[in-house]
Amino acid sequence: MTKIHKHQILFIIFSLVIIFISSFYGIKILDAFSFKSSDSSILIIFISLTLIGTIGVAHGALDGKIIWKHSVHIKTRFKLYLLYILLTLGGALLWFFYPFYGLMLLLAMSSVHFGVSDLQFIEEMSIAPKIFWGIVMTFLPLLFNPNLVNILFFDLTQVSIYLEVLVAIKIIILICMLSFFINLYLIGKNRKKVGKNFYELNLLSFEMLVLVCLAYYLNPLIWFAIYFCGLHGIRALINHEFKILPDIFWLVLFTAPISTIIFLFEWDYNFKSLLVIFPVLASLTIAHMLLPGLRKLIKP
Repeated sequence: MTKIHKHQILFIIFSLVIIFISSFYGIKILDAFSFKSSDSSILIIFISLTLIGTIGVAHGALDGKIIWKHSVHIKTRFKLYLLYILLTLGGALLWFFYPFYGLMLLLAMSSVHFGVSDLQFIEEMSIAPKIFWGIVMTFLPLLFNPNLVNILFFDLTQVSIYLEVLVAIKIIILICMLSFFINLYLIGKNRKKVGKNFYELNLLSFEMLVLVCLAYYLNPLIWFAIYFCGLHGIRALINHEFKILPDIFWLVLFTAPISTIIFLFEWDYNFKSLLVIFPVLASLTIAHMLLPGLRKLIKP
């Protein structure tokens, strides 16, 4: 059993515990964690944004390690670091001047990035089912809580989503979910023919199902924190063979300035704090996703 399989099992167990608790208090959770000013909303915003801004963001911290190991030449490393920083700043400027387009770019890139990163361990899976997974993970909360997602979208961009667009996105989510399971079934069928185990595919199916249940019971923000940190972030660390020593150095070096910047921007532990977290996340995602291309562009 690999580290990925162990992580799948642990994430499913954790999610089932949350679902079990939420099955009794689900309505209260959705009401209490609305985006209105209250002790409950402040608590959930604090927990969610802390997870996203630390553990969630930290999985990209290994980009520093990847760049460092790309070459032994200081000049080459400097070029890569400089391009990485410039891409991050470019994303920040896009969000600052055109937040709507910044969010659209983040959603589009996430739809690809989530699938490619989360499902890296399924060797024979093509790009299509990975994108199906990525789209579902990017938009799933909208399936059950469109009003809350619309409020979040408006506060980030000052643009509301039309009802027709919401309906279209819901249909796309369902189509992608069905297509993903069909592809998973076909991969499992081929594995069975060649005598290869497919229990990780069953675990992947359960992961999708528990994430759907979590999206039904939980506020979109806490759902995203659980997925982004508990599944996507940790799986990315596993993919990069994370070790406490010396990799903790990269996490601290990477997240310390980011956390400092976030808390300097009038942090009040309220919903408006999202206006800091998500632009930072979007800016880093651009550089994070383009790093493999940068490494090919700049030879060791």
